[in-house]
Amino acid sequence: MLYTYFQKKLTSYIQKSMNAEQSEMKDKIQALEKEIQSLKQGLASDVKDTLSSQQEPAKIVIEHLSIENVNIDHADLSNNFGNLGIKDLKGQLYIGTTYDKLKPPASIEKELSSPSLANQMPAPTHHSPKIKVTTRKRS
Repeated sequence: MLYTYFQKKLTSYIQKSMNAEQSEMKDKIQALEKEIQSLKQGLASDVKDTLSSQQEPAKIVIEHLSIENVNIDHADLSNNFGNLGIKDLKGQLYIGTTYDKLKPPASIEKELSSPSLANQMPAPTHHSPKIKVTTRKRS
């Protein structure tokens, strides 16, 4: 009997103390949740303030630039003509001295030397410098 009495008293005491501790823990948890919520709101407002107060970085404007020396360590001057295609190629290629190509063809000389063409051409009205071209004779 004494055992059951102490058992009931002890269980009621444990129940009361556990209820008190539970209510105290609930209060602490609610206080911490409120503090976390206020910290979140403060952090969000701080982030918004910093983003709104941030300006674009200052632009640097150079009005005059003076360069004294330019040092080039390596210059790659290679050309890649791998995809170059030639569809039509006309003309002549002169390599070296080609004095004989400067002489007009014989048919043009005959036309120029004919007296009928000399009569048809008007006399030059302005005085242009005279140029004499001589060709080297082949030996």
